[in-house]
Order: sequence, then structure tokens, then C-alpha cells
Amino acid sequence: MLDEINLDGSMTKGSKQRHAYLANQKVADAIRDYLDERRTADGIAFNYDAPLFRSQKGGQFSPNTLQQLFHRMYAKARMHGASSHSGRRTFATTLIEKGVDIKAVSTLMGHASIAMTARYVEDNPVRLKQISADVL
Repeated sequence: MLDEINLDGSMTKGSKQRHAYLANQKVADAIRDYLDERRTADGIAFNYDAPLFRSQKGGQFSPNTLQQLFHRMYAKARMHGASSHSGRRTFATTLIEKGVDIKAVSTLMGHASIAMTARYVEDNPVRLKQISADVL
């Protein structure tokens, strides 16, 4: 079963080795199906030096192209105000709200420090009110 993807520094922002954990079965299945399609379309075994997701020109996506892609997807879904980083902010905030320690969240997000992760976590007024009520 495909449950982890190891990315070497040449494949990531900041040239840092990262691990992507595929604990969600639907995500793992979708990636497996995509890789099978790539193998069929390319007519060869998947080349691990090739970008996982290719641009229209067949190369890797630039950061700007990826931002534009997310912008179009969010607009099509009528999610106004969403950005390429809003999913990361939601991911970090949700994990912290569920009680996951910030060091683990920092590792999952690929941050070198928890200070960077803390910038991603958004304050939730309802949660803050509940915390205040629980303390008293």
C-alpha cells in the first residue's frame, strides 16, 4: 500500500527532504490511479526524475502557475477569499484545535521552526471563548 512519499530536496520548495504521509485512503487511491494513468500515457515506467504533476508544456509547475491553478479552482468552487496558502492555514489550525502538538504540526508542514508554524495558525474566536470559559 502507498502510505508515504519521500521527496528529496530537488523536488521541494527550499530544497529540503520531506515526507508526505498518505493516511487518507481516498487520497492514496487517487494518487495511485494518477500514477497508473501516467505510466499508460507515457508508455514507459514512471520516471522518478520527472515532475509528479506536469504543466501543459510537460515540465514542472512554477510556483506562480500553481498559485494561478489554485485561484481558478477556488473561483470555480465559488470559494471567495481562498488562496494557495489557505489550505495550509486550515490544515495547521485544525490540527492545533484537535490538540496536536505544534512540533508535530511543524514537521508535517515542513517548517524548520515552530515559529513559522505558529504564523499559520489562525485564532478562532469561538475556540478562544471556550478556552476562557473552561479556565474559570
